[in-house]
Amino acid sequence: MPKEQVQTREKPNFRLDGRVIAVTGAGRGIGRSVALAAHEAGATVVVGSRTMVELETLADEINGNGGRCLASPVDVENVASMEAFVAATVSEFGRIDGLVNNAGDNLGATAFEYTEAQFDHLVDVNFKSVFFLSRTAAAAMRDAGTGGSIVNVSSQAGCVGAPGRAPYSGAKAAVNNLTRTLAAEWAPLDIRVNAIAPTFTRTPLSTAMLEGNPALRTAVLEKILLGRVAEPEEMAMPIVFLLSSAASMVTGHTLVVDGGWTIV
Repeated sequence: MPKEQVQTREKPNFRLDGRVIAVTGAGRGIGRSVALAAHEAGATVVVGSRTMVELETLADEINGNGGRCLASPVDVENVASMEAFVAATVSEFGRIDGLVNNAGDNLGATAFEYTEAQFDHLVDVNFKSVFFLSRTAAAAMRDAGTGGSIVNVSSQAGCVGAPGRAPYSGAKAAVNNLTRTLAAEWAPLDIRVNAIAPTFTRTPLSTAMLEGNPALRTAVLEKILLGRVAEPEEMAMPIVFLLSSAASMVTGHTLVVDGGWTIV
């Protein structure tokens, strides 16, 4: 049995002081809330998406509140763009300590109706991007010898069946197992990899979906045992926990944040 390696570590806490955290899909919804929560926990934040106007507004808000924030474009369907996003983070701040793979998309249709293009888009945005962004960020962490934390935003749809969301559900289930696999592979580098699996959350995407389909809204509220959709901040705080040293012994875990959807 190998001898236990004893390392000197900071006392676990929920702060992110001195850490550089990159967040994709940060212009709105969960990503925006994660960026603000990470800033409030003391982190320097890099925010990315394809829509720079929203990112610049967010960066101005954080910088105007005494924080440090860089808005950097990223297209999560383009590997070169994802690599450039991580490179911009390291160039600006000298390191990357945390990555939140939040960018994603969802479409509703029966399995018979999805086109190949729609399938490829959903897999690229929700799964392929997580692999390549995680790999790029982990390489920077490895080269710096600093370790780090990666948090993937999965979905309750990746934990149970999700009729009408087959490619999305499949991609999110893949994210859950990718999380375990990368956590095992990168543990020797002191890089932790975890995920959260949200329920329906009050974001522009889900709000439009639910308001446009009263029957779906009723069905959703019946499934969420706490009787309401989640707020973006209720996803942001578990992510901050997983980024922080308070979760220093947590890796390879998917934290389901679903108001009870998947327990019955």
